[in-house]
Amino acid sequence: MIAFALLLKAASADPIVGTWEGSSLCQVKPSPCHDEHVLYRFSSTLQRRYRIDAYKLVAPQQVFMGAIDVGLDATGSELDGLIMSGGQSRGRLQLSVKGAHLSGRMTLTDGTLYRLIEADKH
Repeated sequence: MIAFALLLKAASADPIVGTWEGSSLCQVKPSPCHDEHVLYRFSSTLQRRYRIDAYKLVAPQQVFMGAIDVGLDATGSELDGLIMSGGQSRGRLQLSVKGAHLSGRMTLTDGTLYRLIEADKH
């Protein structure tokens, strides 16, 4: 029981784990891409690795967009991961964490800047 409590405390102390809310702004116009109000739920999967469950907010609904696995660099401030679909990379997500704020970009496999992201931790 004590070991479980210590694990729970360690997970809650992780500055990345939790819910982040903000904007994901499309940079390719015109296109099927749209600006979105987003929710990102970060959970720890391994040491310095995270899963992001990404949602867009449409009216009061949370619409699941997908999951992205990212790694945290040695400084503890940069997250990076491939956006996968159907077993293939569709692009890259790069995020910088500064306290309770994250900012970053989503690029396509050809390097095209697709989205700019800003979010704050709840």
